[in-house]
Amino acid sequence: MGYPGANVHRIGRRKMGRHQFPTNLNITVVASSTGTTNVTLTFSRPVVVTGNIGVTVATLTLVSQTVVSPTVVTQTWSGNVATHAYAVPSNDPHVSSYQGGALVGTSGTF
Repeated sequence: MGYPGANVHRIGRRKMGRHQFPTNLNITVVASSTGTTNVTLTFSRPVVVTGNIGVTVATLTLVSQTVVSPTVVTQTWSGNVATHAYAVPSNDPHVSSYQGGALVGTSGTF
């Protein structure tokens, strides 16, 4: 047969079939404290931290931050965080994962 050739309907191997959707790539975080100046951030998947995470704790300032493991980050604040409100922003530019996805923000009170 001549150009352009036989009309072969092949399905790409990398495409998902009908009614199939990609997995959720969002990163969730849980902030916890034992009533001291330390806050522990536990992520649902391994993350890469490239700077200070934009967590805000009412009336306190961030003193230091340490990456303990790929899923745990600890922060030290200028005062006792007990009974203070906190907020972790969505899509923080300093947090990313190996597989992509965005950070899902959260808020609450310690």
